[in-house]
Amino acid sequence: MMRKRHIATLAAIAGCAIGLAAPAMAATAAPAATAKATASTTIPKGLRPMSASWLTPQRGIVLGYLKRATGAKPYLITTSNGGKTWQSLSAPPVTYPADNDQPDVTWQDGVIEANDGTHIYVTTNEGRTWSAERLAGVSGSFDVNEVAITHGRVFALVTSNTAAAVYSGVAGKGVLTVVRGLSITGTGTYGDLSAQGALEVDLGNNYETERYWYSRDGVHFTAAALPCPVTTTADLGGVRAGKVIALCSGSPSDIGLGQNDKQVFIAAKLGGAFKPSGPVFDSSNTLGFVTDSTTDMTIVTTFALYLTFNAGKTWAPEIPQNNGAIFADVYYPSFSTGYVVCDTYNNALQEVDTLYRTTDGGRVWHALALP
Repeated sequence: MMRKRHIATLAAIAGCAIGLAAPAMAATAAPAATAKATASTTIPKGLRPMSASWLTPQRGIVLGYLKRATGAKPYLITTSNGGKTWQSLSAPPVTYPADNDQPDVTWQDGVIEANDGTHIYVTTNEGRTWSAERLAGVSGSFDVNEVAITHGRVFALVTSNTAAAVYSGVAGKGVLTVVRGLSITGTGTYGDLSAQGALEVDLGNNYETERYWYSRDGVHFTAAALPCPVTTTADLGGVRAGKVIALCSGSPSDIGLGQNDKQVFIAAKLGGAFKPSGPVFDSSNTLGFVTDSTTDMTIVTTFALYLTFNAGKTWAPEIPQNNGAIFADVYYPSFSTGYVVCDTYNNALQEVDTLYRTTDGGRVWHALALP
């Protein structure tokens, strides 16, 4: 699964200048402890998918908007047959943000989470009620970069101009507190979370410092050998068949404008040493990484998805977008079935949002029709 937040706009993509800039979102007032859901029994035509999450190959949710405009009303829809039919759920109160930071949803362990980069909302009853999850002690400018759900708890990776930290709390209880020890200070902080097979946390600082932890229960964390060289960033691919997978990427534009190098590293077990699994691979800047086995993996870049079926030894591009794109929420709920949301421009310079599906492990993708 991939739930990586993409702060860059398509205008930035067109210039191939995506980077790991420190967050510049102004802090807002803490949301109320309970939040009113946006009830809707009718699914409007022309709904534009922004984010999606899948429990099984057939059952998933899509968060969408009719337009990308500040304050636009959200819609949350669900399917139980792989997108053949859709039903409406009460949507979380995440109106489209002024900074164009793409809102995000996650559905896991009976919990649905939605966030807009500043506020986090949770429902434990499939949208009938939503609760706002306050970040205790957070002040100043910050950004919610990543959210993971496991063992009934919500974990949020929060970055600011000077630090990155993980916050956690029981889903629906209304507050997330900082997890002691899971933080890093300095300028240019970044990181990643993964709840695939085990909870993993990786935090970095300006390509000079990196720290990595794992947990089997979501409560006790162990510091372990780094998945990536300090001079690169780690995208965590989770634990597959006991092996721990990561993608190590150079800084944005480290080999040219809009391009960076990347390489798969694998450890034989949690806490084990990570070793290269394939050669260095160069392409447009890395936006995310997801695995569906110890051999089959997907890299999300500015212009395409790249797939490997041999643990990173060779790569092939899929869903090419000549005008650039933001790919979000790659999910493989089974070995063969996967989904991804794509936001791009067509040749008439019209913005297009599409939900794609694969049923052969990522070799071929088809657009999935929404209502």
